[in-house]
Amino acid sequence: MPRLTAAVLLFAGLSACATTPVDPAASANVACPTEKLAFTREAGCRNDGAVELCLPAGDAALLARVQALAPGARALASRGRAACDTASEVLVLLPLEARDCEARHGALTPAAWERLCRVAALPQVRTLVPTWYE
Repeated sequence: MPRLTAAVLLFAGLSACATTPVDPAASANVACPTEKLAFTREAGCRNDGAVELCLPAGDAALLARVQALAPGARALASRGRAACDTASEVLVLLPLEARDCEARHGALTPAAWERLCRVAALPQVRTLVPTWYE
């Protein structure tokens, strides 16, 4: 009987710690700073495979934070479509893969949208724009 009691107590304790699952798309819709995005979720894949933003130059910790939120993000010394000030900013490309899009040049998946919303929520980010190569 003592074993059963310990198992029941363990189960009850772990159940109390459980959290209600959160729908990533719903949470992104509530908290996403859409005013910083030059596209909608429905048109989020209308680009040449990436979106871009500007970050303050020399802030390795901030770049690392963006890379943690959006793996594959890389900094370049260019103005880009985001119109970075090359004297004080770096251009950061956030690549999008086929799995991030519901269709070619279509909507972003909820997970990809949430990822971009988290990047846009950083106070140092002014805007995210689609990448177009010429």
